[in-house]
Amino acid sequence: MIGTLDQALITRILETYKAENNSLMNQLYDIWYYWRGGISRDDIWAMCPTEREFAVDFLNRRFKEIGEARKNGAMPFY
Repeated sequence: MIGTLDQALITRILETYKAENNSLMNQLYDIWYYWRGGISRDDIWAMCPTEREFAVDFLNRRFKEIGEARKNGAMPFY
């Protein structure tokens, strides 16, 4: 594609890469923030996509559990 020398196509491809990179960075930093020091930055960066999805699913389940516990008047441990 880049070999076509079509400047508009090259720009679209680079913008797509930039958007994907930003999305990945946001996901990695979200995981890193919510694990609160339980995982190092290098460990987060070394995760494969499946591991990242598992970590995000785990965090979402935990947030849901905490929300339900709070609704019932409990003070959950984070």
